[in-house]
Amino acid sequence: MHKLSIETATLRIATFATGERLLILNALCFGPAGACETARLVPRQHETAPEDGLWDFDLVCGPGTDPAGAPSWRNLAFTGEASWCEGVRLHSPGGVLEHRLPRRAWIGPSPAAPGMTGSSASRVQPLRQEAVHRRPESLRLFLDAVAGALVALGLSMLPLAVPAVAGEPQATSVASR
Repeated sequence: MHKLSIETATLRIATFATGERLLILNALCFGPAGACETARLVPRQHETAPEDGLWDFDLVCGPGTDPAGAPSWRNLAFTGEASWCEGVRLHSPGGVLEHRLPRRAWIGPSPAAPGMTGSSASRVQPLRQEAVHRRPESLRLFLDAVAGALVALGLSMLPLAVPAVAGEPQATSVASR
């Protein structure tokens, strides 16, 4: 059996204005190079939503891979619709990793998304005019000017940092021949 393991996983659940939800899962797989190259996340099919709300995934690799190869890692990704999902449980030969998102961590619908109707569209507000025409702050202007002057000074000193080569012929000796 391959010694594949899942080291870390990040999970996002995006909700849309239509009520649909999308699961975005990224996992870091670690193990022999041959097994990592063919590794993939396979979701388990649930006939009904599990009581705990976790979607089970298996980490599998292709047949005929070398179980004793050099250690390697690879990022695996899965995206799928999950109206019932509240987290994932990742099963691998190296163990089980469980990740549950609190409800506040779900990505909500974008208020500026095109094609929005109903209550979501009423939340879109125009940009305030005072935010568009702000006067620059004097301290920020001063610090930007100082930074520009220091960059110009550093560039002007660059030729001084290049050592002169003693073996080069001088321009006057070449011109006099």
